[in-house]
Amino acid sequence: STITINGETVTPPPLDIEDDLGVEDSKTVPWGGVSWNFARRHSLEIEYFRLNRDGSRGFVDEFIEVGDYIVESGAISTTSKLGLARLTYGYHILERERSEIQIKGGLHIANFSAAFQLLGNVCDISMGESPPCPLITSSVAESESVTAPLPHIGGSWLYEFTDQWAFRFQAIGFAVKLDSIDGSILELDADLTWQPWEHFGLGLGTRYFKVEVESTGSRLDGKFDYDYFGPTLYVSASF
Repeated sequence: STITINGETVTPPPLDIEDDLGVEDSKTVPWGGVSWNFARRHSLEIEYFRLNRDGSRGFVDEFIEVGDYIVESGAISTTSKLGLARLTYGYHILERERSEIQIKGGLHIANFSAAFQLLGNVCDISMGESPPCPLITSSVAESESVTAPLPHIGGSWLYEFTDQWAFRFQAIGFAVKLDSIDGSILELDADLTWQPWEHFGLGLGTRYFKVEVESTGSRLDGKFDYDYFGPTLYVSASF
């Protein structure tokens, strides 16, 4: 994952959130959702996912740029937060005894925020300083956030091997430019479900998600680039 925080006078290079800032690159988090089949061929899905991560890194004889600040021989503490809510409408275009195909459309609401605590030899470029620079302050705080509505379209395919076992693959994505926000989104899901009882099941799958949001709004002047991949384990209940 990378983040670019533009300053008032400069555009620094992107920062790698994991490598440059020391934020953890693996974490187990909760995820959940609800699906409602309100008519024979129509359905609605709601999902929510949140990933909060922290990290810190110290460095010597190396420049780190965040906005208008340059840190030399110091440390950065970072808090990175990503929240995703997805609302999707699905329409069954094909229904067979063991399989079905849906086309889908909806909206992701993506909220990104990052907070930095800069410690050490900190320069403010907007004041005309450049490294090596005198110690201006030993602690500077910087934070940015943006909430981006990202529409999506896609589809899913479900195949039932037996009455208890089924496989589902889903792909959704889109790119949009709206006012001060320029973003794109891609999500790929694959699941194997086991339904041992009529109203209760277990699932194992994988999720890949990538989102890019660039904004020049008042809350963010920069760019977030996130992607994650990992397994999912879940239980399901139906009525």
